Amino acid sequence: MQILRFGAAVGAALALAAPTAATAAEPGYTTIFDGTASGSDASFDKWAYAGGGSVTLQADGTMRSSGGFGMRWYTVKPFGDVSLKVDYRDARGATPGNSNGGVLVRFPDPRVPVADTPASWSYDWKGASGPFPPAKQYSGAPGCQRAIPSVLPADWAPAWVPVVCGEEVQINDSPDVGAPDPRKTGSIYGFADLDATRSGADVRSRQVGTWHTMEIRIVGQQFTVLVDGTVINQWDGAVPMSFPDRGLGDPPTMARQLAQGYIGLQAHGDGDSIDYRDVRVKELSAAPRNTAAPVVTGDGYTGRALTCTPGTWANVAADQAYVVEWLRSNAPGNDAPTDAELGTVKVGSGASYTPGVADLGKVIWCRVSVTNAEGGTVWATRAAPAITLASDVTGTVGGSVGATLSLTLGAPASFGTFTPGAAGTYTASTDATVISTAGDATLSVSDPGPNPGHLVNGAFALVQPLEGLGVVKTWNAPTTNEKVPVTFTQRIAPGDALRTGSYAKTLTFTLSTTAP
Repeated sequence: MQILRFGAAVGAALALAAPTAATAAEPGYTTIFDGTASGSDASFDKWAYAGGGSVTLQADGTMRSSGGFGMRWYTVKPFGDVSLKVDYRDARGATPGNSNGGVLVRFPDPRVPVADTPASWSYDWKGASGPFPPAKQYSGAPGCQRAIPSVLPADWAPAWVPVVCGEEVQINDSPDVGAPDPRKTGSIYGFADLDATRSGADVRSRQVGTWHTMEIRIVGQQFTVLVDGTVINQWDGAVPMSFPDRGLGDPPTMARQLAQGYIGLQAHGDGDSIDYRDVRVKELSAAPRNTAAPVVTGDGYTGRALTCTPGTWANVAADQAYVVEWLRSNAPGNDAPTDAELGTVKVGSGASYTPGVADLGKVIWCRVSVTNAEGGTVWATRAAPAITLASDVTGTVGGSVGATLSLTLGAPASFGTFTPGAAGTYTASTDATVISTAGDATLSVSDPGPNPGHLVNGAFALVQPLEGLGVVKTWNAPTTNEKVPVTFTQRIAPGDALRTGSYAKTLTFTLSTTAP
């Protein structure tokens, strides 16, 4: 929508031919325009007209805009959080160029006399992490419905209510980037504008006469716009922002904080012809809710990756998918910047982003978006640390470790006193303290002396072998000052002859490695 000309008012004309049957709405959606002239809450007669130009019912059950500036709006009820779907096509036909129109949302009842509307507004902004103004209590005047410019024709005034109180989601698939209107399809008019490339209008401009589906998801003040199933714009109307000055006193976002509002379809001006059909709405009652904000980790130095984790969410699936995007903005220079002053551009997708020199002096932030099974899309944001220019030079620091295998034994192992003529099993233990810097190591015990494997008392040896010889423990990594218990067992049978004195054996404890 752009003021270019004052078109003469044209009365709405009802087509008399039978309409084409409306496409069945998707599960959960309610059709509010089905192409019929009358007979239900989805009929054309539930859509009132305001302003100049016209939006008329066609023989095929579509609505077509033409002439000057105006809108046809759904009078049955206002809507809060919704997924709104509208099929549209450029109906210019053989006429060169592309048409301009729009879907109007979240505006108050335009039938209410201006004198009965609020004279002022106030807004308590809580603040958010990102390129946003700090928390502040805002107030101002006039109220949005009293901000309709006096230069407009009187019959345009009701059609201007969405312009000053609600939002227009632009339809304009022309490929140009200058006049007559550089704001392309999917733009939140004046607050989050798209060029032809970001909109996809550069492709759709070659498809005049092709039907497209625009979906607008509104949760709280967060707007997500899709065309043919692809997200092309996301904008948070809760953030304090100013409308770019065009001399008409357009109110800022702070004056537009409506929790619900009406839906309309725009007629833009002479030569603009848009067809609309199959308008359907899904009211959202359990949208995703962020319970702990996303977290950005990293030091903010150029060339070093930042990482964004999603935080925690309610009303989402256990295996919920999260869309993480990285954006770059100018720091806000005032408490209600314009879209152009913020200059936000997307710079990356996915959990990590590596800042570069283009990010110096900018605000880098991540946005985590969630769409749950009900169809509501919500996001939360987190600013990265200030980006700092860094130049990394590789240096080394270190030390060395000499090859070490150290084995220290504790007190000698003792079985105590053997009892002759009685069966018994005796145990004796000691500790081995091990230090090894090797990649692997083995602690073993062997008996290399006479009568190997048997305790001896002079010329006499025990009949039963000493148990506990062999491998005690192995390692596949270094160890330091590790105490390893070493246990021996000696069995005595009732018939074993025992000689008075002490039985003993000198054993060899070995700590070895194949990878010093």
